[in-house]
Amino acid sequence: MEQLLAASPCSFSSTAVTACSTNLFSPRTRLGRARVVRRVTIVSKLSSLQPGQRRSANYHPSVWEPAVIESLTTPFSYEAHGARLEDLKNEARNLLEYAPDPCSTLKLIDSLQRLGVSYHFGKEIDAALDNLISSKTVVDDLYTTSLMFRILREHGYPISTDVFDKFRGGDGKFMESLGCDAAALLSLYEASHLGTHGEDVMEEAMKFSAEHLQSSLREMDCDMAMQVQHTLQVPLRWRMPRIEAMSYIHAYQKHGTSHSALIELAKLDYNLVQAVYQQELRELARWWGALGFKEKVSFSRDRLMENYIWAMGIVFEPQLSTCRTNLTRFVCILTAIDDMYDVYGTLPELELFTEAVNRWDITAMKDLPEYMGACYLALLDFVNDLELEILKDHGSNTTHYIKEEASSK
Repeated sequence: MEQLLAASPCSFSSTAVTACSTNLFSPRTRLGRARVVRRVTIVSKLSSLQPGQRRSANYHPSVWEPAVIESLTTPFSYEAHGARLEDLKNEARNLLEYAPDPCSTLKLIDSLQRLGVSYHFGKEIDAALDNLISSKTVVDDLYTTSLMFRILREHGYPISTDVFDKFRGGDGKFMESLGCDAAALLSLYEASHLGTHGEDVMEEAMKFSAEHLQSSLREMDCDMAMQVQHTLQVPLRWRMPRIEAMSYIHAYQKHGTSHSALIELAKLDYNLVQAVYQQELRELARWWGALGFKEKVSFSRDRLMENYIWAMGIVFEPQLSTCRTNLTRFVCILTAIDDMYDVYGTLPELELFTEAVNRWDITAMKDLPEYMGACYLALLDFVNDLELEILKDHGSNTTHYIKEEASSK
């Protein structure tokens, strides 16, 4: 996590663009397989509490002190590197416009997505996919068929599972002869995660591809074996885009058909977006410190960085900064309220807090304990600020929706 937001992972030299030698989020670290587990030890049960005694979960303190977050810096900025970014984007547009065949187009779109730069080319990608649909493109190999199926579904285009019928025998199962093509099986496995409820063929595709990939791991070269292992553990559909971008930049450079302009674009974009993240984190750290939860609600988890990473996983694009920072703020406040309900608050206090939220009135604070008052005020202030922001930017009054969502009915 620190490498994601600290020193630039992708560096530039005067003669070439090179990626850093270590990558905290590469498949080798197998972080994708790890599940986030909330490990809590409640040191006192309700039945054993003495009068006035509170339960505690003994949450570990945050390692992300304000000084650490303030120290996150990067030499990259849109002011200094914006012109080069635009040049590289134009080169990528040309590659997409003049792709020689459907397979090349699909591979390029896939690379743009996995390199984390496809958000620059929304119109161009839509135009390319529209052309594939309108020209009624037919592909005969499993790799390209699976790739086309996945990308079209990712972008909301209708495509039937019938495209896989040519690869199935009379019994409805995939032909065993396909089991020796690792790249095609990997493409099929990724596509199978875009199946919908009731599409039995996609469930069969997942089972068939996973079994054959697993059984042939020993016969693959090292790079392919690592890619397969990583995909079987964490399919592309489940990965965080920015972490995938860091990993894929390194992998893409090894491709014999990789484009140097795309590599440079991906690295430059990664570092520029990282600069945006660092600035957002500095502002959030100041907000979090001013909120005073560390002192007023000391029993709760201090997880600003973790909540920010969660928000970044939902909306990574730099232009969606407002959404990302508001998500972080909201989850930080909700984390404290969650700990209040799960661990610290007494039943009478929690009933008072629930009633106060349902009333949604600042005067309800007078009936709350001090620590609850801090949470309640933070929640009201956040929602009011968000309401004004939405009203100013979009002219919509969303107060009743937000209050409905926050209140217990």
